[in-house]
Amino acid sequence: MQNQYDVIVAGGGPSGVAAAIAAARNGCNTLIIEQEAYFGGMATLACVPAFGPYTNGVQDLIGGIGREILEELKKGGYESPFYDRKPDRMEGIDWYPIDPERLKPILDHLVTDSGCEVLFHTAVTDVKSHDGTIEAVQVFGKGGFQWLEAKYFIDCTGDGDLAAMAGASWEYGDAQGRVQAGTLCFRAAGIDVERFMDYVRREGENGNLSVASEKAKRDGRFPAGETKLCGMALQADGMAGLNFGHVYDLKPLDPWNLSQAEMEARRKLPEMIQFLREYVPGMEHCVLASSGPYLGIRESRRIKGGYTLTKEDYRNRADFPDAIAYYSYPIDLHAAVPEESRENEELYRDSKYKNGECYGIPYRCLIPEGMKNLAVAGRSISADRAMMASVRIMSACFATGQAAGTAAALGVKEGGALELGDVDTGLLRKRLREQKVYIMNNQSSPGRM
Repeated sequence: MQNQYDVIVAGGGPSGVAAAIAAARNGCNTLIIEQEAYFGGMATLACVPAFGPYTNGVQDLIGGIGREILEELKKGGYESPFYDRKPDRMEGIDWYPIDPERLKPILDHLVTDSGCEVLFHTAVTDVKSHDGTIEAVQVFGKGGFQWLEAKYFIDCTGDGDLAAMAGASWEYGDAQGRVQAGTLCFRAAGIDVERFMDYVRREGENGNLSVASEKAKRDGRFPAGETKLCGMALQADGMAGLNFGHVYDLKPLDPWNLSQAEMEARRKLPEMIQFLREYVPGMEHCVLASSGPYLGIRESRRIKGGYTLTKEDYRNRADFPDAIAYYSYPIDLHAAVPEESRENEELYRDSKYKNGECYGIPYRCLIPEGMKNLAVAGRSISADRAMMASVRIMSACFATGQAAGTAAALGVKEGGALELGDVDTGLLRKRLREQKVYIMNNQSSPGRM
């Protein structure tokens, strides 16, 4: 293993794999570091049951590497009869179910085929930096501690860990320092799919199992402390993934709190399985097949970048001359404490766009203030809390990751001395278009600079 690279990517979730693949395909000697044994982040590590929307109902907003991963997942995948139960989806694209065991080898192949070097079971523990330039990162794994150098670094840790170590400014949570609740997603097996689909068609049931949930609430049998089931997807014959259950008062940067949260989430699983058995026809004999190896985290650090994307930008459907991605998901803030649930559900409902609408994500949101060779992608980009609740969705993370990796490659082609904040965004947008990323023609855009 060498210790010098053009680009080092920290974190192997959706943004990380997209960043690494993009950098490597654009000719960079690239390393991706992941502390687990596989890629995928929340899709595999937390077993989130489906990808969020790729489209706004009209345009394919998430193209490029993100779309390539989706298409690979669909090849030979389970054709779920439940898949089309959301009326606002584009068939075959939006809310596609994730079989985590199929996704893992797909990501392995795409990352290694790009020429990127992979380091699993390894965490970034420290940085050497000077005057806003990161010179090296310290990592720890089975081989002990070692230092790795690169021209450019991309933080795709989800928590902005690398940026924080390097001294970048960041924000966290709401005014009280609270973040959204976490969820331990799980998989249920032993489902009679034919009986379940008869029930779905008869009762008009949806992916949130709203009909069953409301009945259980009236009976006083819905799991304690919960307001709704966030989502269910049939992932294989007889197998479903569920985004169900919340752990409140979460502190995802505190390992003591996070340890307790993991155990609390597992304690709730039997009650959720019992609800499914009692109230969802076809699931009378379902069993818990597995739970996510890691609690699903929705929110932690948000870096302070060259521009902060805001709730007002969402409302204005803002576009920007340096937009490197577009998205349209509603503002989906899960409650930090149970009493916020109703207010946040109303915000989600009221913030939905009409088909064909979207907002732009400026490149400046990926570059931390004062940092010269560091980009951040994924849910930690520069956005206010409300806007983060839209841009955090995995589909959008693919897009910001691909933009960060491509920008780093442009820097490498300039000899590695170019600050990432000085990348020619016109050229970057051109390169992204060439990589089948959706980029609007906004030369006369009113978007703010």
